[in-house]
Amino acid sequence: MIKHTRRLKAGFTLIELLTVIAIIGILASIIIPTVGKVQQTARRTADSSNLREIGKASMIFALSNKDQLPSNSLGTTTSFGQNVTGGQAATPKLVAGALAVGGGLESGKLWVSKADDTSSKETENANLGNVLNTAKDGIDTTFAAANLAFGYVVGLNSNYPATTPVAFTRGIVSSTDGKWSATTGAYKTDGGHIVYIGGNVALYKNLGPSTTSGEIIMPNGTQTNDIKKSISSTKTSVRFIEEDATGAALSGVAPTGT
Repeated sequence: MIKHTRRLKAGFTLIELLTVIAIIGILASIIIPTVGKVQQTARRTADSSNLREIGKASMIFALSNKDQLPSNSLGTTTSFGQNVTGGQAATPKLVAGALAVGGGLESGKLWVSKADDTSSKETENANLGNVLNTAKDGIDTTFAAANLAFGYVVGLNSNYPATTPVAFTRGIVSSTDGKWSATTGAYKTDGGHIVYIGGNVALYKNLGPSTTSGEIIMPNGTQTNDIKKSISSTKTSVRFIEEDATGAALSGVAPTGT
């Protein structure tokens, strides 16, 4: 009599399958946030690099403008991008125009951030081109529709102390507690960058605990958490300017330092 041996089919039991699914879930919960954090860090590193380029372009602009960085009075049409008397009040986009004309910083993408968490102009930011129109006498329409991630300090002189802020991540000008704004800050309350006249770029979680203790150096050498105190209140031509989270320019704010 011939015996037939039944071959068992290999497979997973229900318990084994559930165990594998659970392990995959645990690994995903570890890996996915890590990947997101890496992407966020890379994007903010790119922002730091872009701010450094804005700082460099500002110094190039000053070389041809008697040591003056873009002022709070900028020209239009034939004098577009130039410091003029009785011109148009500076906005972040007009400053970008001035740095494109006088500093060689023509790419609009340097002024927006892929890490921007509050902007309502994500599509416009992704589709923008150069800062200037083809005639180079005004702002390109795609750039005008964007929401800039960086603010600027107009009215500076390149001979100011190296610790003087030139440009910064949006959302800090109106701060009273050293923190970036939860509603307009490009990284919400998770800090931001500042580029200084000396050329260095720093990333801060916040600017410090109080107006008498912080990351910002006042003209008298003391420290503060208020960026507006970095420049003396006697510098009446200086203004801190930035946009809100819709791309609209906010009113410039005067310095308050001593």
